[in-house]
Amino acid sequence: MPSLTPLLANFNANELTLLSSFGDSRSYQPGDVVIRQGDENDHLYLVLKGKLEVLQEVDDVDQVVAVLEAGDSLGEVSIFDPGPASATVRAGSEAEVWLITRDSLERLHTASPKVAYRLLTRITTCLSKRMRDMNDKLVDLANR
Repeated sequence: MPSLTPLLANFNANELTLLSSFGDSRSYQPGDVVIRQGDENDHLYLVLKGKLEVLQEVDDVDQVVAVLEAGDSLGEVSIFDPGPASATVRAGSEAEVWLITRDSLERLHTASPKVAYRLLTRITTCLSKRMRDMNDKLVDLANR
């Protein structure tokens, strides 16, 4: 699993091998649903190749609100707060993702607390950046 995502930055080859043994790699064809809005989700996904479309249902029509590419991640919130997915995610091209469940992350913590801690720290950093970006957008909207 190459270190092509900010979540995996600065992990060495041995740590990446360890991480990959606790997750699963899945392939999708264009149009395949990866996550369905409203379904329970407790997975963290890393896009290894291809494109994923994030869709929100608006007036009974799915609207693309984001496109994720190799190196992007999704589902970070679900690792901490499993629950219904807030959006549908489907493959926009042939795609491959690596995923890890909350339970697998807990097993990783038992096997290697240091690697699990570093991964959780990276997840928290990514979520914090997204929160800052969202706060900036809200301030911009409020000031218009």
